[in-house]
Amino acid sequence: MGLDARRLGKNIKQLRQARGISQETLARAANLKLSNLAKLEGGFNSNPTLSTLSAIARILTGGSIDRLFK
Repeated sequence: MGLDARRLGKNIKQLRQARGISQETLARAANLKLSNLAKLEGGFNSNPTLSTLSAIARILTGGSIDRLFK
């Protein structure tokens, strides 16, 4: 079973928006390029690194990577 990039991106976007965080703010806080975050949220990155997911999860879910996939 492979990674569903669209679903992951949609979940990240929903979590980010629910917290009232802009893409730019999340990218800066997670030490990511804005363009990379935009690709991830758009479902165009089917191979994000564990460090990228960990950084995003730390900010959006308190560290639960699993919540990015639900």
